Amino acid sequence: MTDQEKIARQDALQEIRNRIGGCFGASDGVFGSHQLDENRAKALYQMAIDNQISFQEFLEIAWGHMYKKRLTDDHIKEQLERITKKLLK
Repeated sequence: MTDQEKIARQDALQEIRNRIGGCFGASDGVFGSHQLDENRAKALYQMAIDNQISFQEFLEIAWGHMYKKRLTDDHIKEQLERITKKLLK
């Protein structure tokens, strides 16, 4: 990986961190429950793929977002499963 690719990857990671909240319902914290949320999620995941960011890294960013929102452990677990189903189908 060249230095430029490393920089682009880090920029993409930060962009995903900044935009991951748009993939969740504002009131219920459900991932991709509305069409616009799902579209944003798919676009962000494509950005991850394009910048050699693994699915596991994407999940960790989503987990961090939900943790910061103080969602319950059960809800976080459900959403991580939902993310996997929605993005890896």
